[in-house]
Amino acid sequence: MERTLDPEVLASALGEHRAGGVLPSAQDLLAAMTELEIAAFRGEREIEDETLATAWYLHGLAALAPETPGYDAVRVRQAFATSAHLMDLALGDERRPDAERLQIAFAAQAGYRRSEQDPNATAVYRQVRALIDITGELRGHIGTLAVEAGVVFLSFDRPELDRALRAWRRQLRGLRAVMRRVSLAGTMYGPAEAVVEAVFQLYQFLGFGEERDLLAAQRLLRDVMTQTAGRGDRLARWVAAHLFQLSGEMAASSLYQLLPPGTPQEVARSFALSKPPVMTLWPPQRQLLKLERGNPLDPTTSRSLISVPTSAGKTLMAQLVICSHLAQRPGRVVYVSPMRSLGREMRGTLRGRLRVLGRRLAAEQPEFPLGPWTSPAEPDGGDVEIVTPERLMHMIRNNPGEALAEVGLVVVDEAHHLAQGRRGFVLESLLTLLQARSDIRLVLLSAAVGNKGDIASWLDPHRPEREVYFTDTWRGPRRMYGLMYPNLMVEHAELTERRPTAKHASPVLATVPVETLLDVRPTASSAIARLTTGEVGTRRFAGSVGRWNARTRLSGGIADYQVFAAGAAELTANGSVLMVVGTRRAARDAALAIAERLPERPESAALTDYLADTLGAEHPLVRCTLHGVAYHHGALPEDVLHAVEGALRRDELLAIASTSTLTDGVNLPVRTVIVHHKVDGDPLTYDGQRALSPAELLNAIGRAGRAGRESEGWIFLTRPYPPRPAEFDSLNPDPEQLRVVSALLTGEALAELAAAEDTLRQDADGVFALADGIAADFASFVWLVLQLHATSPAPQRNPIDALDALFALSHTGNGRHTSRWLTLADKVATVFENTDPTQAGRWAATGTSLGSARYLDWLAKQLAVLLERHAVDDATGTTGGDRLAEPEEWPLQRTLDFLTEHQVFDRLLDHVPEVTKTWSFKDKETRGTQMNVPIAPALREWISGTTIPDCARSWQPGVAAGWALEQAVRNISTAFGHALSWTVGALINLVNTSPALLPGAPRLNTHTAWHIRHGVDTEQALTLLTSGITSRRIAHLLGRDAARLGHRSASLRQWTAQHHIDGWTRQYGAIDYEVQDLLDYVRTPSDPINQLLDNRAATTPLTRLVAGTPDGPVNVARPSERHPTIRLTRDRHRVATVPADRHLDVLAMLDSGLDLNHRLHNGQLITTRRAR
Repeated sequence: MERTLDPEVLASALGEHRAGGVLPSAQDLLAAMTELEIAAFRGEREIEDETLATAWYLHGLAALAPETPGYDAVRVRQAFATSAHLMDLALGDERRPDAERLQIAFAAQAGYRRSEQDPNATAVYRQVRALIDITGELRGHIGTLAVEAGVVFLSFDRPELDRALRAWRRQLRGLRAVMRRVSLAGTMYGPAEAVVEAVFQLYQFLGFGEERDLLAAQRLLRDVMTQTAGRGDRLARWVAAHLFQLSGEMAASSLYQLLPPGTPQEVARSFALSKPPVMTLWPPQRQLLKLERGNPLDPTTSRSLISVPTSAGKTLMAQLVICSHLAQRPGRVVYVSPMRSLGREMRGTLRGRLRVLGRRLAAEQPEFPLGPWTSPAEPDGGDVEIVTPERLMHMIRNNPGEALAEVGLVVVDEAHHLAQGRRGFVLESLLTLLQARSDIRLVLLSAAVGNKGDIASWLDPHRPEREVYFTDTWRGPRRMYGLMYPNLMVEHAELTERRPTAKHASPVLATVPVETLLDVRPTASSAIARLTTGEVGTRRFAGSVGRWNARTRLSGGIADYQVFAAGAAELTANGSVLMVVGTRRAARDAALAIAERLPERPESAALTDYLADTLGAEHPLVRCTLHGVAYHHGALPEDVLHAVEGALRRDELLAIASTSTLTDGVNLPVRTVIVHHKVDGDPLTYDGQRALSPAELLNAIGRAGRAGRESEGWIFLTRPYPPRPAEFDSLNPDPEQLRVVSALLTGEALAELAAAEDTLRQDADGVFALADGIAADFASFVWLVLQLHATSPAPQRNPIDALDALFALSHTGNGRHTSRWLTLADKVATVFENTDPTQAGRWAATGTSLGSARYLDWLAKQLAVLLERHAVDDATGTTGGDRLAEPEEWPLQRTLDFLTEHQVFDRLLDHVPEVTKTWSFKDKETRGTQMNVPIAPALREWISGTTIPDCARSWQPGVAAGWALEQAVRNISTAFGHALSWTVGALINLVNTSPALLPGAPRLNTHTAWHIRHGVDTEQALTLLTSGITSRRIAHLLGRDAARLGHRSASLRQWTAQHHIDGWTRQYGAIDYEVQDLLDYVRTPSDPINQLLDNRAATTPLTRLVAGTPDGPVNVARPSERHPTIRLTRDRHRVATVPADRHLDVLAMLDSGLDLNHRLHNGQLITTRRAR
């Protein structure tokens, strides 16, 4: 726990302690707050009246006039922070009346807002949301209406605020009509009416940036404070006073005020009016925008590093940079994320921002788009492309000129991945190439960089470090740390007799209950509190008390991971839990163990049904989600991961076990993170798993208590033994531990380099023997650099000099190591110079090791000769024997026949290291025997759209269903989804561009690799999947129907839109995330919000118009679970429907907060802004 649980902060907030005075001493208050934290953790939420009185006293002192002696800005902020923390804890005390809890909530929110802990104010609202009354009669809660309005407003939850304001303003209008008054001022309703209207005006100001709304709100609040609006409502005056003070602070925190001069206002709108809405910025975001030099939002700033803690709003900073650039500079933006889960999340949040800007995302593409071929979809025209480093590197390999054409900005998230093994070197390679492009702006972001100055100097050696990097220590939710471990309940052991064995000679059998213990320490100076789950299982030992250890433990009994799973299940009572584990198998086993301890969860039923259809009912993930638990790792299909992530964000899941696929930058709403993983410096082996690096640990910890969802997060590190207090320090990596070092300089990389040096000493041609390691990756990168230099229209200097831009070479004190890498580069250059230039270029494009590239090119030549024979045979059978003037491209099925006939898939498995280990089956998980599953027929089944359950049954008949499903999923992901689609794509490109292939010879289907990756067999399905649809299932079903009905790719978007949401759900069983993808795919861009803000009418075409409906006013009903479309109604009857291609833009218009009028005219919806 930080900030307020600091004796110095408390002492400053309380002021000088006086014995017998009203306020406790700093030490006494710290002890009381610590005990409250521990009690809350136990589920004991009661708070003493005396402690709450201290909170109210501090709240009152902090609200004194700024000129009050002894209350400077720092002390006021600390007093507000302390009182808000106490009020937040007090909200859990449900003994207190609802009216009091609402007042406590508003006081906590005001305190958090005024102490610069803004996200916690939003989190507080989530605790009292049920107390907000928007349906009851005003007279039933007029005494708390002003407080309710203040609470909803300070949540900054725009949909909730919009809903409440609509209801209250409608009721107040009705009351004015009944009382025949223009205003309720002077009546008992006057103060509350003024507060509600002031909140509406503040809401309008923060949404649209019009100063007249701010002034109107302040005038109304002043009327309440001076009792001009009415007398007697003390709570309304209290709320108004805080809102008046906050209004100025909010204005200063608004994007409309903070964006650098010259930034178009549309940028602010794109954040204020899209989801999630941004009404004010957090402290580090404000500081970033205020930078006078090196501001990354300034289009003239060429290189930047943004390094802020998790929960400080780093993702929003990236979005601000992207949208600001697009609004001020022509060209495209590329956002690079090492983690696909983070990329998926960025797509979801950035999509709405871009709509308001009139821009759009490029369609999501495969990782390895090899060859000069494009998606069968219509031209994309996207302004922002979201890619992995591998994806962008392959774009550059295949078409360096086109890959970065018109790109003006590249944003790289989670930049600390530079230090992480082979993938780290891919990122370093990419950044090295980008460093040579002075015309492309480069912005790096990370929450885990200890040596910011080193990276800043590498990015831009010509500017002072502090002008290149921005950093801040601010973070949102507070945190509490703990250690979790199994404990033998010795006093409850049962001793019986057993037969001695050679291994265990004792005749005593001890059956000992095991409990999960949690040692919790709120602050570094606090005493450790010990909590228990109670008995969670037993263990058996040979021997009496005092002899129970690993050597005397007998088989069976509860395993460590099950003990920790029991702790996780217990913690779900306080909020969702993420358990970070080291392996995919550990993720599955931990999730199953948590699920066993939880009842079935109705909220996750939709996810369970979807996964049962997609993966099979017997798949372990389905058994988990039935109980509100899931697991997440890179071998699960993309659409499954997408569905799981969405369910977690919607609070349908209680717990999830994950490898590092979910810990880097992804915004997950979890209360607790349990790190069940080997950490850096850990002496434990954990079955040989690699250690979680300090940066990975910091990011994992950062998932706890996500800003705006929780005001507090809990983090536990598991230990298989009773831990030492010093092990709490493992959860707080220091800057030196977070130092980012090039992946080329790690011990593992240098060991691979030594092996490569040995290989090259034995064989000058040994660069082709380097495979499956960072040395092979380095050689491949050097080859690419040499090829780019050779094909440059104006090559300059020695091409090897380009390697000087590598991050590794910027490190001081590593000259001996870097010179060895450069020596390897020289040897690669020698081989390159002795290679035919045409071959050298072809090998550079594959992205594989050089040995694999050479083999693929050799195989391509053999296949090209065979294609020539087909051309001769086909020509012989034609009239006159003429060869085709233009090459024919074979359809998919003929291409697959050809590749199967010549055993291409088996050859790749046998001879290409990147593929070799990706297709493997056993008859059982433990001590299983290897099974032969022929890859060619399996691939055909997959491409035909066969479901994963049917594939599993076909490939492994007789194998236990759950195990067969797991293996099918893993092999599909690793082989078809990655290695095989990549190498087959490279091979087909090499075949189709082979010098051995005459111009009239046929070409293999250029989209074959995409069909392999996605598992579909129609052009239409592939169009959908390369245009932003992520669900294979929905794409296959729609694609088959479109092909059957004769709809080609050019008309697919219009045909899909005609089904509308109810058609997609009824006919194809589309679930929520599939519907969202389809809506974005069919969307016809329009700009109703900006039209309305410019005082123009927004016109929307309609569908399903009821015949004979006259022109005139209509109501526009938002979509609901019962009616998922947007309907126009009159007298409660539907008269028309907004078409699917306009659904998203109309919904954004309805959610904008604008006061709107709607009318029907000539079969169209005409929307105008209501006069004010």
